[in-house]
Amino acid sequence: MISNKRNHNDQTMEKTSSHKTTRHPLKQMTPQQAFHAGKHGKADIHMHSTYSDGCATIQQILDHVQNNTTLDVIAITDHDVIEGALRARDFWSKGSYRFDFIVGEEVTTKEGHLLGLFIEKSVPSGLSMERSIDLIHEQGGMAVIAHPLHRLFRHSCQREVMDRIHAAKDVWFDGIETWNASFCGIYANRVAMRTNREIYHLPELGNSDAHALNSIGSGMTWFEGKNAVDLRKTVEAGLTAAGGKLWDVQDYFQWMRHRVSKQGREARKTRSEVQVA
Repeated sequence: MISNKRNHNDQTMEKTSSHKTTRHPLKQMTPQQAFHAGKHGKADIHMHSTYSDGCATIQQILDHVQNNTTLDVIAITDHDVIEGALRARDFWSKGSYRFDFIVGEEVTTKEGHLLGLFIEKSVPSGLSMERSIDLIHEQGGMAVIAHPLHRLFRHSCQREVMDRIHAAKDVWFDGIETWNASFCGIYANRVAMRTNREIYHLPELGNSDAHALNSIGSGMTWFEGKNAVDLRKTVEAGLTAAGGKLWDVQDYFQWMRHRVSKQGREARKTRSEVQVA
């Protein structure tokens, strides 16, 4: 699906222009500010399960979100595989969960990680950023740049790529993570916020990038409404706000224990089998 990028960007810039003058260039919005601004919905749409390199199963994630968070919308975005998210949607649709669910994937492009949201088919890894974005848009999905501008993380999209997409006429990012709660955001969040607010003016999202249950909800996106449709409308209007906290130390320990444990090895073997099948 190729659309008119100029119209898309112009509309977003018009709707976010007031935000540019009121937001500090290096600060995320607080929960109190989000609430008073009418952004009552809370979403975390970047997290991982045992279908990639996360600690928790699909069912554990759904139960944790239901019982231990106040999130209104989540997405499971495993690395280069969509089967876990599709299975999670099946579980979610048969349950009585109070939150809404989005199918997603974290795509490994040649030039950084990219979130594909509201998709139905996996986007292959190893493609150019432009081709990956197009494959997401062709499904009617949204392409959100994940944890950008980290100088040391090889899967973080850098300025030259973002500048190239920004200058293109027929390809675009639908949003940008300006708050990532993992190690990817420790210093890069401030860089992403400042750069986006000065140059790109993309809708801002905050996410946990959770690999352990307790990390879920540490980063979040505030939006107007309560469900996935409302979230998408708020992103498209450029009215989302990003914020949260960074992972706790125990979250790193849990993730690393999982990766070196027998359970972790078995999960990685299962993931490899799924990707080959």
